[in-house]
Amino acid sequence: MTTRLLGAGALDLTSCPECGAAAEVQWRLVMESSDGPVEHVRVLCVHRHWFLLPAVTTGALARSSGAER
Repeated sequence: MTTRLLGAGALDLTSCPECGAAAEVQWRLVMESSDGPVEHVRVLCVHRHWFLLPAVTTGALARSSGAER
């Protein structure tokens, strides 16, 4: 398992899966699975909800809320 912390200048935003508010991807890690490595992210929203979920879902969350530029 490899963890990558995001630097001070790298703000990675998405939307919260719980409430749809703005959320920050705090860190990323790669977890092994039977289908190969899967990148996961820890997301924290402005309302203090947090999640650990596959990174591919953060793009879908941003698109569904209109948060992606």
